[in-house]
Amino acid sequence: MTATTPHICDVAIVGAGPTGMTIAHLLGQAGVRVLLIERNATTVTQPRAVSIDDEALRTMQAIGLADAVIADVMLDYGSNYFTPHGVCFAKVEPTTREYGYPRRNAFTQPKLEATLRTGLSRHDSVVQLFEHECEAVYEDETGVTLKLRHAGEDMSVRAAYVVGADGARSLMRKVIGANLVGSTYAQKWVIVDLASTKERFRQTRVMCDPARPFITLPGPGGIRRYEFMLFEGEDEDKAASPDFVRALLAKAGPDADSPVVRRQVYTFHARKADRWNSKRVFLAGDAAHLSPPFAGQGMNSGLRDAHNLGWKLAAVVKGQVGRGLLDSYETERSPHAWALIELAMMMGKIMMPTSTRQAALVQNAFRLASLVPPVQAYFAQMKYKPKPFYHDGFLADDGGLALAGRMLPQPWLELRDRSKLRLDAAAGPGFALIAIGEDAQQMAAATDVAAIGLGDMPRIAITPQKIALDVAVHEGVVEGRDIDGVLGALTSRAKNMLVLLRPDRYVAVAMKIEKAQTPGSFVEVAKYLVGMVRG
Repeated sequence: MTATTPHICDVAIVGAGPTGMTIAHLLGQAGVRVLLIERNATTVTQPRAVSIDDEALRTMQAIGLADAVIADVMLDYGSNYFTPHGVCFAKVEPTTREYGYPRRNAFTQPKLEATLRTGLSRHDSVVQLFEHECEAVYEDETGVTLKLRHAGEDMSVRAAYVVGADGARSLMRKVIGANLVGSTYAQKWVIVDLASTKERFRQTRVMCDPARPFITLPGPGGIRRYEFMLFEGEDEDKAASPDFVRALLAKAGPDADSPVVRRQVYTFHARKADRWNSKRVFLAGDAAHLSPPFAGQGMNSGLRDAHNLGWKLAAVVKGQVGRGLLDSYETERSPHAWALIELAMMMGKIMMPTSTRQAALVQNAFRLASLVPPVQAYFAQMKYKPKPFYHDGFLADDGGLALAGRMLPQPWLELRDRSKLRLDAAAGPGFALIAIGEDAQQMAAATDVAAIGLGDMPRIAITPQKIALDVAVHEGVVEGRDIDGVLGALTSRAKNMLVLLRPDRYVAVAMKIEKAQTPGSFVEVAKYLVGMVRG
C-alpha cells in the first residue's frame, strides 16, 4: 500500500475502540471490505468504561460474541443511594430482562476490547491496521481518500464511506465541520480503579454527601472502582497522588490498603455534535456525543450508534437499498443519545448535592416516593431510562400500535420439539418478518416477504404464552411460543400483528391484522418504506 496506489475498501473505520470494532464486526458479517485504522499499537490496557447494559449485550449477541463477552462480565447489579449518615434512601435494582439480558452489568473495557479484536479474525473482509495514524481526509463525490502514516511512511486509503469512531478529540468531526454543543462540568472527579476489594457490597454505592460525593462500583473478578468529586480549587496533581487517594479510600470504606491499578482526574462533558455526517463520512461514539458517567451510558450509546450505522452501511454497500437510508442515521440516533445524556445530568444532580438542604430535599422526596408502589417501581426497575425509541427515520406509521421505531423485546421461544431459542437467533443478522398472536403461524406462512424488496428473510411465528402452537406445520416458518410472556404487553394491543424487524432489532413496520385484512396490506406498507430509500 503506497501513497500513489491507494488501498481500496468499502468502508474505512478510524478508531478501534468498542464502537469502531463493533461496526467492523457488523460489516464483516455481511462480507463488506473494511479497513480498521487505529493509531495505537493495541487495544486499551487501562480501565475505562465499566458498565454494559442489556441493549449493548444484545448487540454483542448480534455479532456472535455474547458468550465470549459475558464470560468477563458481572451480570445483574443495581445501585443504592445513601445519605451522609449511611442510610439508604433509594434502590435501583431492575429485574426485567425484556431484551434478553439484565439491565445493568459490570465489565472491564480492556477485556471487552481484546475479545472484540480477537473475534475480528473470523471475518476475512476486515483488515486491521494498528499503529496507523490518520493525518488527512479528502472527500469527493465518489468516495473518500485518507492519508495515513505508519512507521515513518505515508500511505493512502480509498474508501466509499468512512466512519469516525476516533473519540472525543475526533479528527473526523473536524473533517465534516461539526462542532460539539452542550456543557462541561465545573467539577472534576478522581477515578480510582482497584485490582481487588474488601468491600463485599455487590451493588453500586452512591454516597450523596455534600461534604464529598462519591460512587463505588463493583466489577467482575473482585475488582472495584471509586469515583470522588473534587471541589473548586483542589489541585489535580495532588488529587491523583497516592496519599490523597488513600485518604479518600480510608473514609469511603474498607479499601484504604487495596491495590490501586489507576488514579486519574477526569472532566465530565454533556455534549453532542451539531452534525453527524457529511455525504460519506459518519461520526459514531464519543466522536458524536460525550456523556457524564452518572447513568453509565457513554460506551453503551456508542454501541447503539454502531448497530444502527453498521447494518445501514452494509445494506447500502451491498446494494440492498439506496444511499437515502444513511440519512436516517443521525435522525434516529441523535435525539436518543441526547435523551440519555439528559438522564445522566439528572442523575448527577441527585449524586452531587451542593448543600445539606438540597441533599435533604432530594432524599425526602425519594422516601415519599417509596410509599407509592407504582412510583417506587418506576425507579427500582429503571423505568426512567429512555426507552430505545426512534420517533422518525426508517420506519412507517403503525396506526397507533406504538411499535414502529421501538426495539422489539427478545423472548425465549419454545419450539415444537420443546427446545428453546432466542428470538434474535431465529431472526438472524438481517431483516426478519415476525408474526405475533393466536394466528401467528398462518399469518407468517401467508406473507410474501420477497415482495417487500429486501430479498428473502426469515419468517417467525410467535404465539402468546397461553396459546399452544397449531398442530399444522407451516413450511419455511420458525414457530415458537413466548414461554415467559415477554411479549404479553404487545399482545394485549392486538390479537394478531405483523412486524418487519430491522437488523438492529428495531421495528420498521408494524400492523394489526384483523379478519377483514390480509398480510398483503402489511407487505404494501413495507414495500413503500423500502422504496423510499431505494434510489
